[in-house]
Amino acid sequence: MPERDLIAELAAANSSIEVLTEALADIEASFAAEDRGWRKTTAAGVFSPEFRKARTADAEAAAVMDPLIKRGSILRTAYVFGAGVQVSVRDDAKTGQDVAAVVNGFWEDEDVQETFSSVQALLTHERQNGTAGELFLALPTDPRSGRVRVRSLPPASIDDPIICDPEDAARPWFYKRTWTDKHGTHTVLHPALSYRPSSRPTSYDGVPVRWSDPVLHVAVNQVGGRGVGDLWAALGWARTYIGFLSDWAALMRALSKVSTVLTTRGDRVQQAARHMAGLSQPGNGLALTADDQLQALSTSGARFDADSGRPLAVMVATALDLPVTTLLGDPGLTGARATAETVAQDSWAAFALRQDLWRMTIKRILDYVVDAAVIAPLGPLHGTIVRQGDRLTAVLPEGDDRTIIVTFPERDQADALAKVQAIVAAAGTETIPHLTIARLLMEALEVPSLDDVLALITDDDGNFVPLDVLEQQVRDRLADRGEA
Repeated sequence: MPERDLIAELAAANSSIEVLTEALADIEASFAAEDRGWRKTTAAGVFSPEFRKARTADAEAAAVMDPLIKRGSILRTAYVFGAGVQVSVRDDAKTGQDVAAVVNGFWEDEDVQETFSSVQALLTHERQNGTAGELFLALPTDPRSGRVRVRSLPPASIDDPIICDPEDAARPWFYKRTWTDKHGTHTVLHPALSYRPSSRPTSYDGVPVRWSDPVLHVAVNQVGGRGVGDLWAALGWARTYIGFLSDWAALMRALSKVSTVLTTRGDRVQQAARHMAGLSQPGNGLALTADDQLQALSTSGARFDADSGRPLAVMVATALDLPVTTLLGDPGLTGARATAETVAQDSWAAFALRQDLWRMTIKRILDYVVDAAVIAPLGPLHGTIVRQGDRLTAVLPEGDDRTIIVTFPERDQADALAKVQAIVAAAGTETIPHLTIARLLMEALEVPSLDDVLALITDDDGNFVPLDVLEQQVRDRLADRGEA
């Protein structure tokens, strides 16, 4: 091959290499720009405080203003707490201390009702799991009487990182809270609910510690020890869906302003345009020739198709663990409402898990209430205080049972009926004690004040009293008073 040709091929090859190098540099720069956004979002493997605050604010606004997010948030909280929650203690006050009275006293305390135990308060807390992804429940405790209250701390006021046991990152010690008011900026440490070391200094690294206000951290979708809101994954898709609907609405609005289409010869286009413009003036008309055609606008192909944006709504529903038919309040193309309701059952597994989280949360708080009632010198309960490392637990005397039972009512009557039928069938085998059968039946039927009713059907020794015996006892009492 001539030298001139070799030089030309070499020059062409070098030129190609330069082009490829520039293209690769552009690709690397593009990926670097994308990664830079994610790096700003995260710090040391966790979402940055700025990102969490911004996302929480977006979710809170969307839960009020965005129709899909609002409906999804309401449905999620209703599925978890819509039927309420029942709390009881497996204890008989006749054989020892009245542990149930302490638990019920806390649960029915007016202050606690406003901030935690009422259905309205629990719905508010579950809604916060959707917007912020976490709760910081402070439990101010009177050190003398053992009375416990509940206060929810804003997640944005809790600083990162959470202070944990240096030898066990899974054991939180303190939550650092910073807030600003008219008196300035304040910083305090709240101990974790289970952290009660034998030595409790008034400050830690120069920051005051509020030992009487321990905190229980409840987080969902955890990333780096902090919660991620249930709604966060749905926000972008909900905005896209609303944008789609807005664009279609604009198109329909534009098409609605065009009523007719005039078809004419090329040399009459300008004249026809002037005539069409003149139609907007009252009393004006339009002269047509035999070659002119005046037709109503055809909207074929421009109709509003509700299912065109359905994939976007599906992404929102998926992020919220809801079927799209339930989220949109629309059974879809099939028109079968029963189909939509059947599909909705698939979401119950996710909400059952959330109920389990709340069951554990309520039990932990009520266990702390019992412990505080024993540890406080003027507390209503007595027992033995046992220390295990940096934990304190109250052990009640024999005869006292502190087992907390947290029950979420059945979802619908069909489930309740099936449960009652199963209990009745089990009762026929005579292998389950009558008192247990009575408790199970009343729980299935959501009987209020369960412990009070059980007290009516048991004797002084806690044994079950059959209904015919109770009826005879009532008759005998009425006869003794001359009222039979």
